[in-house]
Amino acid sequence: MAQTYAWITADSITTDLENGSKEEIIEQLVELLRLTGKVTDAALVEQDILKREAVASTAIDDTFDAPHALTKGVSDFCISVGIVAHQAIYMLIAWNESNARNLRYLATLLEVVKNDETKQKLLAAETSDAVYRILESALQAAGLE
Repeated sequence: MAQTYAWITADSITTDLENGSKEEIIEQLVELLRLTGKVTDAALVEQDILKREAVASTAIDDTFDAPHALTKGVSDFCISVGIVAHQAIYMLIAWNESNARNLRYLATLLEVVKNDETKQKLLAAETSDAVYRILESALQAAGLE
């Protein structure tokens, strides 16, 4: 399958994320994030995400949580997505510099997944390819290049 967005791949998505503590979920998501090829220091990414979480929770609602942080542990903007038992969506988002492009990606991703219709499609998805296609379609509809 051709990938429209270089910062997410079907390999960095799972529909079988194991439920656990915030730290355990972030650890699983960082491991998935490594599959984008943009992680240079996984331990630093995890540390920066947890540091950001300590400032304020990134839970959007009962079914969507988006831990995110600026970190030197990645070479570029990247995300991983995990879905727990068709009940919760976790999206880890990391970027290495604060600029308009990265902030636009972050804002658009959060808005797209907060949409109830998109969220329900993601929760019902059976495969990582299906999740990727749902996100790709929603992002394109939102005008993200």
